[in-house]
Amino acid sequence: MSVDTPRGTPAGVRPGEVTYDHLIIPSHWRRSNESTPGAPNALFPPNGGAPAQPAPPPINPTTGAMTGPLLVGTTARAFAKLDDLIRLSAEDKAVIAARRDEAERALRAIFPPRCALPLVGVATIGSAGRDTMIRPLDEVDIFAVFSAANSAWKRFRWDSRDLVLCVRNAIGGERIQTIGSRGQALRIVYDSPPDVHLVPAFDHPRAGYVMPDRVGGWLPTRPERHTSWTADLGPRVISAVRLLKAWNRVCGSHLRSFHIEALAGQVLAGRGLNTRQGLAEVFRHMDEVGLVAADPADVGGDLSAYLRPEDVDALGETIRLARIYSAKAVDAEQAGDHEEAVALWGSVFGPEFPTFG
Repeated sequence: MSVDTPRGTPAGVRPGEVTYDHLIIPSHWRRSNESTPGAPNALFPPNGGAPAQPAPPPINPTTGAMTGPLLVGTTARAFAKLDDLIRLSAEDKAVIAARRDEAERALRAIFPPRCALPLVGVATIGSAGRDTMIRPLDEVDIFAVFSAANSAWKRFRWDSRDLVLCVRNAIGGERIQTIGSRGQALRIVYDSPPDVHLVPAFDHPRAGYVMPDRVGGWLPTRPERHTSWTADLGPRVISAVRLLKAWNRVCGSHLRSFHIEALAGQVLAGRGLNTRQGLAEVFRHMDEVGLVAADPADVGGDLSAYLRPEDVDALGETIRLARIYSAKAVDAEQAGDHEEAVALWGSVFGPEFPTFG
């Protein structure tokens, strides 16, 4: 059976769904009928390079080099300093690009177009691909998409773990590990950071992409939708996402990276708030409404499902205090008391936050 050929719809499947060898594809996120194996692919640019990213407008005042004490005169400048401190540098981004290029060169040599498992393309995904990663740069998610042509789907469809093993044996990867909550990736360890999570997947003509899960099945995934959704949020929301990740790290890293992105986007999309107002609004939402956040690509369901009751309990008081301090800080800034506002934000973000002076 080819990847294009649907089986009969099994009992219990809702109308509007189509199955492809055990994979249920909800109609609301299937590819369009115009999307065929030879059609342009948004994840992979035609020239083989990284997708072009338009330069975002400045979010906060320019701060210059991070030298000397982090003394600031306004609340906005304090946040600009912190964003400079946590966001990836040009050197970090060059390392990420080099990791992607190395992966593509190796995989194209091993899996050429006429082999039994031809490579479609390689892309940087995850927070590194969406410009929401914060320092230190320790790992990069690389998406390696293979074609289902030449009977490749027939070979691997019944146990997706065989695809991970095939790629690992071909390139000599270190070990297989979980990525996200249910997927499998190949960890490639370098002498110096960042390591690479190589995520093998098939280019599916209806689902988009399917990647191996931990039990031999297939997970649908749409990283190009995540990337475009994040870009559409705008630079202020993306800055707030990075700052929320820094806050999460200070508080014990209970929340997963993409969960934070989806939650912030869900709360702030289209609101037009500045960074400080946006953070205060997210903390208010987390305290009043909770941590539930839907996958913006309509694929993964509730992104908070991984949280254990003890994690929620541990976060409860931290979120409540962040809400109180951030609301007071926004009020103090609006009243022109930047010294008080900076001190209050320092209570939220900890010792990394710049000092007024």
